[in-house]
Amino acid sequence: MDFDIQIAHSVEEVGQEAWDNLGQGFPFASYRWYRFGERVLTDAAHLYIILSQRGQPMARCTLWLKTQEPLPIRPTVVRRLIEGFIKRRPLLVCRSPLTSISGLVLPHTPLSDKARTLIAQIALDEARQLDTSFLVFDYLKAQETSPADWPEPFSVVQVSDPGTHLSITWSDFDCYVSQLSKSARKDYRRHRNRATDLGIKIACRPLTNPLTEDTVSQAMTLIGNVDRHHGSPSHPYGREMLENAHTAESTWITAKIDGQLVGCGLALRDGEVQFLALLGLDYQVQYVYFQMIYAAIRSAIENDVKVLRGGSGTYSLKRRLGFEPEDNNYVTFAGRGALLQKLGRWAARLA
Repeated sequence: MDFDIQIAHSVEEVGQEAWDNLGQGFPFASYRWYRFGERVLTDAAHLYIILSQRGQPMARCTLWLKTQEPLPIRPTVVRRLIEGFIKRRPLLVCRSPLTSISGLVLPHTPLSDKARTLIAQIALDEARQLDTSFLVFDYLKAQETSPADWPEPFSVVQVSDPGTHLSITWSDFDCYVSQLSKSARKDYRRHRNRATDLGIKIACRPLTNPLTEDTVSQAMTLIGNVDRHHGSPSHPYGREMLENAHTAESTWITAKIDGQLVGCGLALRDGEVQFLALLGLDYQVQYVYFQMIYAAIRSAIENDVKVLRGGSGTYSLKRRLGFEPEDNNYVTFAGRGALLQKLGRWAARLA
């Protein structure tokens, strides 16, 4: 049976029940999360491809037109050149908004391959109409990237930095600490004691009301510190995320000394999965980073989260804390013409 095709431009067009039924079991795929994404990404045009049979949604692809995309490319001069190009010729990216998670939802049935092929073809048509430079499906798993599953002109590449995750199986934070290695437990106690000596106080609170303008400004200063420290591009929507965080399921984590903000992070949750976004640090104060990471883990345990996603980078530290690599560092893309296709493969090798 052929699929019925719907192209929507907001989750409201699809409806909450139909949207959530289709995304059930997928991380950061809920109606509430996408409403949050639409509030934050106000300058990013988006479209949702829905495939249905007999009125029942079966597959989904969520596409975002991106003129701002923080690319993990070195050297910096090359990254800036590519980012400048993207501002003129945007990307069309299949992704769950504001996450490092694919926006592709496929049925767990023999129809999966057919749905993927049809979605890719429709997305290519939309990309041509929008005059984009590249159509990108990223954060895919290895089993989702067989070249046979993607029509021409798609290329499949593997990038260097996979994400990480911590499976939460402990009833409380003390149980979590007790199962760490002897050296990791020693580090935790040392970090805790040094933070106490410095007067660092950690607080976690669910956000049900907007953060104050002053708090957002202070947080953005600390977040900028982290970006500069790592030589990373700044988050293009950091301020908008903070201003709208109360509309998502979020926890505001802060580190303060005598009332002065020296660390912050936004724990965002959808279903049973959580991640820490927008980490901000005052690098003149030691031990704040460790306290923020411990607080994020404690928050996940206390809120009955099943999976805490840790992003990429700092792999040795994350392994000591129990995080494991994810199989999600595959990308398939199609450039507009042979020259852009070659450029895409070259840029992927730099990521």
